[in-house]
Amino acid sequence: MINLSGPFAPNRMSRSERIPTRYSMAGDDCSLHFDLDTLTAKQQQDHASNQILTAMLQVALLYIADDGDDVCLYSAFKESPWAEALKTYHHFFSILALAPLPLANISYHPMHSFYPSVAQTPTNGKTETLYMISGSNWCIHQSQQLLQMSQNLNSKTHFAEHAPRFGLPVPSTLIAQKSDLLSAEVADFFSQHDTPVMLKTLGLAGARNVTTVATAEEALEHLSEYPPDMALVLQERLNLEHYTEMTVDLLVSNENLEITNVRKLLFANGLWVGNLMGGAVSLTAAHRDQLLNVGEYARQHGFTHPDGYNLGIDYFIRNESAPASLEEVVITEINARWTGGLFPAELVRRLGIEKQPVVAFIDMCPPHDLDAYLAFVSQYLHTQSKAAFSIAPMGFAPFPVEVEGHQQLFVWQIVIGDFDAFKSAKNQHLGEQVLVTAPLINASI
Repeated sequence: MINLSGPFAPNRMSRSERIPTRYSMAGDDCSLHFDLDTLTAKQQQDHASNQILTAMLQVALLYIADDGDDVCLYSAFKESPWAEALKTYHHFFSILALAPLPLANISYHPMHSFYPSVAQTPTNGKTETLYMISGSNWCIHQSQQLLQMSQNLNSKTHFAEHAPRFGLPVPSTLIAQKSDLLSAEVADFFSQHDTPVMLKTLGLAGARNVTTVATAEEALEHLSEYPPDMALVLQERLNLEHYTEMTVDLLVSNENLEITNVRKLLFANGLWVGNLMGGAVSLTAAHRDQLLNVGEYARQHGFTHPDGYNLGIDYFIRNESAPASLEEVVITEINARWTGGLFPAELVRRLGIEKQPVVAFIDMCPPHDLDAYLAFVSQYLHTQSKAAFSIAPMGFAPFPVEVEGHQQLFVWQIVIGDFDAFKSAKNQHLGEQVLVTAPLINASI
């Protein structure tokens, strides 16, 4: 029997109060707004990539879950050498005193029929916790009301339309359809902004539906696969000399709003790769009040539960050197679901290192170098390392993908302490072909 379903925040209740939980999380973003059977070629590619990246989150669930819980993983984790690597991660979690879920509590399911397979596995009364409520996991939540709420709150167009009415500060925005792009109204919007503007569409995750365009014609070319009635948002691109991009997670419950973590976004070659966390990243009282207003906005739109839902907020804060006439906080979007940053934030909390500088990031490792990478992690494992930095792994994806002509695996980790020392040690032990993104990350606040 399924008691509840939704993107609950992890372990906010005491162990004696918690209902045993089954965690089932896959790549759900695309099916929120689109039928998976009618995706364009690009959507299919992006959806498959999102599913692969979700595998890293599934591994991280082993340290988030408790003894009485269950975790659902992709079937690929049963195959060699991924099964051995999974056991190594579980061993790392044990050394870190994270009390990981017993391996016997894992069930395995095909990637392309993940939720139907999960739904056929008895829950024995456990709460079902999803990454997000979506069309792909309808067989679990079976609630049109929950699905409609999730579609609204995870919609860039819905937020762009409703946030200003709630008094939330957002960038200058125009909501339109693809067929409107050659209109005078769109031309006026482009003329009002000297720099390229942000083009945002529905569906997908990890900025796959966000890009910059300099002209309406460029926007049309980017949307060539989509029908004329495709909904879109054109939005002012904030000047990064004036603003710093941040993100937080909120716990939204019926009685309370709580900011559970705050993170600075990290980029490499213009793409998001992770977060800076810890003592160097903090909130002012004014920022906190504005972010809690966003939580109230989500709650007023039905995103709430007695035990708390997780809400991610992407926002910008004005730099000290910026003109005082600019908004101090600008909200760009919200994510009514678990976020990628929630997993490292929970790891940081459980390790008790909230005051230390922490870089959480996704990187790549050639499959033939996976053993060397894991040996490197073991040498510098947090609580064991005597160096100026330490590492705590979170997950990996057991699906080799081709990147610039080379096979790569995605790996996910946090580095505690001196990130520059980590980069030097990485090059010395693993060379330049492993963790190729790390040298590009600037971890300064």
